[in-house]
Amino acid sequence: MAIIAYLFELQDEKDTVSQRAAIDEHAGKMNLRVDSHITVKVPARKGERKRWTEGLFANMNNWDGVIVADLCLTGSSVAEVVDIVSTLSGRGIRLIAVRQGMDLGGSADARSKAMASVFEMLSRLEKEFISARIKGALAGRKKAGTVLGRPKGSISASKLDDKKDIIIEYLSKGVSKASLARILETSPSNLLSYLRTRKIETTRKVRQRKPSEPAVRTGGLSESNAEKKSSGNDGAPYPAGQQRVPARGIEETHDVVLCRHCGKNILDPRTTSCAGGYVDYQDNESHPRVPYPKDEKERCPRCGVEPGGYHHDGCYMERCPRCGERLVSCACKKV
Repeated sequence: MAIIAYLFELQDEKDTVSQRAAIDEHAGKMNLRVDSHITVKVPARKGERKRWTEGLFANMNNWDGVIVADLCLTGSSVAEVVDIVSTLSGRGIRLIAVRQGMDLGGSADARSKAMASVFEMLSRLEKEFISARIKGALAGRKKAGTVLGRPKGSISASKLDDKKDIIIEYLSKGVSKASLARILETSPSNLLSYLRTRKIETTRKVRQRKPSEPAVRTGGLSESNAEKKSSGNDGAPYPAGQQRVPARGIEETHDVVLCRHCGKNILDPRTTSCAGGYVDYQDNESHPRVPYPKDEKERCPRCGVEPGGYHHDGCYMERCPRCGERLVSCACKKV
């Protein structure tokens, strides 16, 4: 059996010296030996204080003893103090409060049970008093003509407020709401509610192509008709069959197709490769992914990666590292 003295350090004052003196004096009168003194810092916020209270005496064992200078320092309300007393009593831990002159000897002690019952009654009375005061104040304001509740049309703060510009940018580029919810690490319903309450337009902005501008797929993908000639910036025609590579600027791509494996935009010309890694099979085997051959002269016609890079998720040009066939249609059973 060990008796531990707890010294509580508040935010506005450090009165641990007087607490220790009161504990040592009381222990001398009761002929108790205090094994150790533990100084703990009391958090200021109520939400943090509740979690702090739950783990305060977690390391105490059955038949151990806790001695404090003032029981009021252990909680900010009667309900919190009752929870602590009930928890320690249920675990068979002795609780000694010097200022209150209280010595609860654990769950087997009849006096401890009686004191716990008194504390619970006081806690219920405190809750009833608080409820009665709140109801009386609200009734008085309602009688005076004050409209209770949240004002009509008001909008609560959201964790997505700081990401409003990013949301508008991605939606204007055609990113689906489900994909955007995964990017923002929120639920689709929360994102839809945010868009509705903020009245954010979700219409995709389509860039109008000039009549003289050739139709080219951005992101380094091959043209729909490779034999068709197109003009460059200097007006000189490109040779037949050669791919027109757009300038590598941010304004070059207006479409967004995110890869589920690496999270990059497949249609962005700056995306040259997907992430590496392994292909997992059902027989607990894993093989390194097969990259796009380095001897290719153009980008992958499906996902647009450069020669030597890894294909994006779902690309039918990727080969199975086990059998060498197309990964999406081979007979190997992948996870």
